[in-house]
Amino acid sequence: MTALETALRGIVGSEHLLSEPATTTWSVDGRSPRWVAAPGTEEEVSRLLALAAAERLAVIPVGGRTKLGWGNPPRGVDLVIDLRRLDRLVEYEPGDLTVTLEAGVRLGALARVLERHGQFVPLDPPLASRATVGGVIATNASGPWRHRYGTVRDLLLGVTVVGADGTVTKGGGRVVKNVTGYDVPKLHVGALGSLGIVTAATLRVHPRPAAEATWVFGMPSPEAALEAALRLLDSPLLLQRLELVDGPTLTRLGVGCPHPAGLAVGIGSVPEAVRAQGEAVHAVCREGGGVALGLAGTGAAAFWAGVSDATLPEEPERSLTLRVGLLGTDLAKGFRLLESAAHERGLALAATATLGVGTLRARLAGEGLADERLVVRLREAVAGLGGALVVEHAPAALKPRLDVWGDVGPAFGVMRRLKAEFDPLGLLNPGRFVGRL
Repeated sequence: MTALETALRGIVGSEHLLSEPATTTWSVDGRSPRWVAAPGTEEEVSRLLALAAAERLAVIPVGGRTKLGWGNPPRGVDLVIDLRRLDRLVEYEPGDLTVTLEAGVRLGALARVLERHGQFVPLDPPLASRATVGGVIATNASGPWRHRYGTVRDLLLGVTVVGADGTVTKGGGRVVKNVTGYDVPKLHVGALGSLGIVTAATLRVHPRPAAEATWVFGMPSPEAALEAALRLLDSPLLLQRLELVDGPTLTRLGVGCPHPAGLAVGIGSVPEAVRAQGEAVHAVCREGGGVALGLAGTGAAAFWAGVSDATLPEEPERSLTLRVGLLGTDLAKGFRLLESAAHERGLALAATATLGVGTLRARLAGEGLADERLVVRLREAVAGLGGALVVEHAPAALKPRLDVWGDVGPAFGVMRRLKAEFDPLGLLNPGRFVGRL
C-alpha cells in the first residue's frame, strides 16, 4: 500500500475506499480510476480535494451515476469521489417552502419526504428516482416539468461548495455577499463539477396542486402537433407540461398511438380549473386534427417518467443521444432533420421535445454510429436553424473524435477564465467540459 493510499484511507476509512482492480465498474469512458473514495461529510470532501491538489490527482465527482457518460472523455481519472453518503436532510421548513439537503440525497427520497406535507420539488430529469441533488445541479438536467417551473437553476437558493483546493464556500440563502464576488449557486449549475464540488444545497419547494390531469393526443404530423402547442402556449391556460413525442415512442410508453406524432399535456390546479382547462385543451387539439388517446393501464406519473427516460441509451455502443436547442417555432423542423438522418442510415429514432423552452431530445439506435460525419451534418443543419446540438451519449469509439458540446462561441472565453480561477491546476473533471476544459 502506497503512502497516498494510506492517506486516502485515513480520510474516509478503509471500508469507504476502493482501489484497483476493484474500481473497473467505475470507469469513465473506458478509463478506470485508481481509487474510489466515498466521503461521509463535507470535511472529508474538503480533505480529499486538498490531498488531490497536493498530489496533482485528476478528480471525477460522481452522484447517482445517471449521467456518468456525459461530457468529453477525461484526460485523466485518478480519484472518483462518490458523494452518495452525503444523504442527509439538513433543514426543512414546510411553511418557508424551502429545503436544505446534502448533495447525495436522491430525488426519489426527497419526493417522499415532501409528499407528506403536500409539497414537491419540480425536478424530473431522466432516471429521476436515482438522480442526486448534486448531480442534477452539476448537469442542469431537466424533464417535462421544466415547461412550468424551469430547471434547477430557477429553484436553487443556496449552495455549499468545496473548491479544487479543498476550500469551502457558501453562496446564496442568507449569505448576502460571498467572497468570490460571483453568484455562487448559479455558477455551478451545469458546470459538470468542473469548478468545485457541491456538497449541500437549498432548494425552493412548491405546493402540490389540488388536482392534476394528463391528456395525450395523436397528431397527424409533427407540424400539426407544434401548431396545436403554439396555440396552447398563446392561450391563458396554465400548463405544467407540454411535450411533443413521436408516435412509436408513445406506443412503447403504453399509449397506443397509430399517428406519426403525439402531444402530451399536463395541467395542475384546483379541480374546477383543471376540468375547464381540459376542455379547452381538447378543443384546440381536435381542431388541429388530434385524436385523444388513453393512458390505458399506465398511470400519469409512470407515463411522464417514461417521457423523461424515452431517449436514454438502451445499448450504449448502438446508441447516440442528442440534445438540440432551437426556437420553439422550429422544433418540427428539428424533428424532420432527425427523421431524415435516421431514415438515410437505417436507424431507429426516439424523440421528445419540451415545447415551451425549445429543447429537443433524441436517440438514434443502430449500426454505424461511430461515424462522426453524422453528428457533423446534424450540427450544421441545426446551426442553419439558429440552434445548437449537444451529444449526451455516444459510442466509445466516437467520443474522442468530436467535442460533444460543440462550439459555444464567445462564452468559451468566459468559461476558460472561470476554470483558471477556480481550478487553476485543471484537476476537476479534466477535459470533460466545453472546449475540453
